Amino acid sequence: MANFIVCDDHPIFRYGLKLLLDEMYPGSHIFEAGDMPELESAIARTVPDLILLDIFLPGLDPEVSLQSLRRRFPQLGILIVSMLTKRSAVERLFIAGANGFVAKTIERENIRRSVRDVRAGKRPIYLPPQTRSGALRPEDNPTDFLPPRQAQVLHLICLGMSNKEIAVELALSASTVRAHVSALFTKISVSNRTEAASYGIRLGLLAYTGSHRHYCDLIGPERDTETYPYPQRTPFSPAHETIKS
Repeated sequence: MANFIVCDDHPIFRYGLKLLLDEMYPGSHIFEAGDMPELESAIARTVPDLILLDIFLPGLDPEVSLQSLRRRFPQLGILIVSMLTKRSAVERLFIAGANGFVAKTIERENIRRSVRDVRAGKRPIYLPPQTRSGALRPEDNPTDFLPPRQAQVLHLICLGMSNKEIAVELALSASTVRAHVSALFTKISVSNRTEAASYGIRLGLLAYTGSHRHYCDLIGPERDTETYPYPQRTPFSPAHETIKS
């Protein structure tokens, strides 16, 4: 009898995954977690065979938490189920200890397949067709899940700017910047600038070369035609990887 932990901060999505797992493995034990403390509590109650994990789970440090889980449970299956679709970010999750990845925008049947693949010892990646390529394109950016202005603010926080400096840089009022910062903190589940900067650094924002103006143009509503200079990355080719749409 299999033990599963479904980790996501959206109760309706957790409920859907529980139904899917119950259909696949009748009689299995399925635990839920809406944040990192609840995940630790669930782990204390059972030895899971597979964790379905959203990397934006409140309290989760994606790479650090994955490395910790992998050290503690070498045989544990960790399937990332997330809105994240950038191939370079997915690669870092595998390096940290994930066994598989499936985008939330993928069809239900592919989520089923990803669960079976991980349990069979494979390392599946199920991405939408338009994001299957490992090559970075000029229009790719790691903050596409954020509104453009919040993404700009996060990048400037990573550069160590105060609200006043951000207001000058973006030609906004101080009150508008404070509103964007507050909304950003809520969106990425952090409580202060240090945590926000750490979050942005983990996304790789400081790896980008060129000026912040180019970055703002890249992610903003109006984009320059100039190619933004992305850093070179080494292609990722895990053993037994299967990439499916």
